[in-house]
Amino acid sequence: MTSTPTAIAATPLDVYGWLADRTGCGHLRIMTPLTQLREHGLTTGWSERLDTNNLPVQALIGQRICLPGPSEMWQKQARRKHRPRLVYEIDDNLWDVDYRSAGAHEFFNSPETGASLNANIRVADAVTVTTEPLADLVRPLNPNVHVLPNYLPAWLLDHQRPRRDGRVVIGWGGSGTHDMDLAEVAPHLRRYLDRAPANVEFHLMGQAKPPTRPRGVAKDRLTWPEQYRLPLDRIRWSPWTLSVPDYWRAIDYDIMLAPLRAHRFNASKSPLRVTEAAMLGIPVIASDYGPYAEFVQHGVTGLLAHSDHDWGKHLRALVEDEAMRAEMGANARTQAASWTIEQHGDDWKKALEC
Repeated sequence: MTSTPTAIAATPLDVYGWLADRTGCGHLRIMTPLTQLREHGLTTGWSERLDTNNLPVQALIGQRICLPGPSEMWQKQARRKHRPRLVYEIDDNLWDVDYRSAGAHEFFNSPETGASLNANIRVADAVTVTTEPLADLVRPLNPNVHVLPNYLPAWLLDHQRPRRDGRVVIGWGGSGTHDMDLAEVAPHLRRYLDRAPANVEFHLMGQAKPPTRPRGVAKDRLTWPEQYRLPLDRIRWSPWTLSVPDYWRAIDYDIMLAPLRAHRFNASKSPLRVTEAAMLGIPVIASDYGPYAEFVQHGVTGLLAHSDHDWGKHLRALVEDEAMRAEMGANARTQAASWTIEQHGDDWKKALEC
């Protein structure tokens, strides 16, 4: 993906993305689609800063604006007669953040943040969201909602992920906001790893680093985090990378876990995790819930866990059958070919123009 300057251009752009972050959300919801729009003849840029004296000609996209300062700037622009189209971008149900994601829950659950979030959505000309359930939550605030799924770059379909010789790698990656999801599968993963062949390992990406076992402690079950209690000698940990493409390139899983707890927050989420796996040709074991159940073709592109017992059963099946993993991974890549940003850039263009 081509790089762009972080500073605001000297001449007005057609479309400008006002970033809330440069992690997964900012990359997927601002940087990726605006890069693709250049192929449609538009000049685009993005930054965490906004120069109100140099606004874009066509559209200003604001990513989940709700802090006091940015909210004041957004509202001021909304009152101007001659201004670009204001498009509010939101990709999660921020009204129902789970309490186990303590920092995010405290912030978005505050009356001040909630009021700003609602007010900023109301004054926008349009709102972009990832899923239809999320659109249903937004429409009472603003009826002009465009559902634009998380599309991924086509190069992932040809990317050959790194392999661990002689190892079968089970993987999961996520931030602290996914604690409740990892907790869904942790007991079943722990029981499986206790009995798994010696060449099976769990690659954990992004979460806080597990503790190192102190010298003299024979038991390999230090409680990290307390609710997971995963065996440390079976875990390989990687921190978040600063670049989302670098994160994709570092995924070396043979099997991706995709747990998703039944929760109002998760009901509005996109199938991003299972889409990433499909793009990379990795079979998944996913919760039979919400967006994952809609995306994964059970027995074809992966396996759905209908009950707690299924996690261990499906892990055994995929770990022991390399041919099944290869077939499901290939099928998943075929399905994912219709989820590229290159095919759907025009969807974003229409949302920014109408």
